[in-house]
Amino acid sequence: MPDPHEAAVTAAIGSSVRRARQRSGLSTRELAQRASMSQPFLSNIENGRSAPSVATLYKLAAALGVSASELLPASTDEGIVLVRAGEGVATGMDETPGVALSTLLAGAPGRIMEARRAVIEPGQPAGDWFDHDGEDFLFVIDGVVRVEFGTGRVDELAAGDSIWHEGTIPHRWRVGPDVGPGCSS
Repeated sequence: MPDPHEAAVTAAIGSSVRRARQRSGLSTRELAQRASMSQPFLSNIENGRSAPSVATLYKLAAALGVSASELLPASTDEGIVLVRAGEGVATGMDETPGVALSTLLAGAPGRIMEARRAVIEPGQPAGDWFDHDGEDFLFVIDGVVRVEFGTGRVDELAAGDSIWHEGTIPHRWRVGPDVGPGCSS
């Protein structure tokens, strides 16, 4: 049985996408084309039947000319966000089958920062090349992760290492036998 909280968040994201699309004067077909996705998939997102991955959320935001956080449910946190272990809504890093999940820990419309927790097993896809507005901060809790940049730069991070970069630099993460035993970030 689906988690009622996750279903509510998925529906709220869908409603936000629909409102932003309507404000922009785009049809579902036009937005789907701009965001490089199928119109039926976009329709499923808008109707709360599919939760968009992190990559898809950023593609939709870019196509709509808004920040990804503007497509998230409104926050009622009064300036403080507490997420207990096991809470948060998990979505795929992109639409690759078996891709690692990322859980939103904090972020809402009007916020500068969005915090996520990703658990990636060795050999598990962590999504393909990705770029977006904003900034990324990665802190490795356990294992080793390779961060590859479209500039050709490659950094391997181990437990306790962190990296910050501009989100507009194409990037992707890799975890595998040639990189290390696993990673939680």
